[in-house]
Amino acid sequence: MGQRHKSGVTRESAAERAMRDEEVLRANTELAAYFKGRRTEREARAALKIIKAFVRNRERLDPGARPALPGADAAKTPKTVTNRKAVGDGGGGDRRTPSRKPREKLSKSAAVSSEQNVRAQSEVSPESDERTP
Repeated sequence: MGQRHKSGVTRESAAERAMRDEEVLRANTELAAYFKGRRTEREARAALKIIKAFVRNRERLDPGARPALPGADAAKTPKTVTNRKAVGDGGGGDRRTPSRKPREKLSKSAAVSSEQNVRAQSEVSPESDERTP
């Protein structure tokens, strides 16, 4: 457990912080594995306790003095984007959808008449309502 001082601030070394960050990252993956059906509820509860303790400890720190979240440095580095065509995994063939024929445009009179039909169907008179007596 962390050392509590009267001010509510915990002091820990860089090694302790690194160890806690690794523990939080592991707990996060354990919790994700639970939601994928790969861990038991008991393991998920243990991981959640670790994460909650980390958050509680972090809330006690001054917002300006808070270190970066564990794994945040990995998220900042951009991943290399690979082109699917350039990879050439050799399986599956072409996954694009077949091209569609362009729709034929309606004449103005046909468009107006279809618009009037839609409006007429959407308007419901109070006499035709089956719920009223």
